[in-house]
Amino acid sequence: MKTKEFKKAVEALGFDLFSNRGYIRIDIEDEIFASVNCNRALEFDVDYTAYKELADIDKRALFTLLFEYASTPVSEREEPKKYYIKCPITGEYLHKHLGLGGFDWFTENTYSPYRKSRFTRAEIDAFEFEHAHLIEEEVTE
Repeated sequence: MKTKEFKKAVEALGFDLFSNRGYIRIDIEDEIFASVNCNRALEFDVDYTAYKELADIDKRALFTLLFEYASTPVSEREEPKKYYIKCPITGEYLHKHLGLGGFDWFTENTYSPYRKSRFTRAEIDAFEFEHAHLIEEEVTE
């Protein structure tokens, strides 16, 4: 389970989240309910006093999320970084046509359901054309 997915699912249950010193802390009405280690797998802690006050359905849902996230290897918790690929001469951005295949250049790096403009490191390394001279801009969203 990705960290982003974990946080979204816990917040959807109505709990507050705080990230601090390599942990994600889950609070219920300003009381620490649980925490999970972001840097090591299989480590989470639940405060029994707060836990016993929860409804069974909330206990089950939250425990399931904690267990799933804690069981996910640390290397699989974050999305890989993505990059825009830019031509150093024209300033245009590389886009891969989805469905049709092939690449093209556009002046903007905006989203389109027909083409892809964000690439992971693995995708860039798999390009079958020379790309060492192209500029990589990290996507920061």
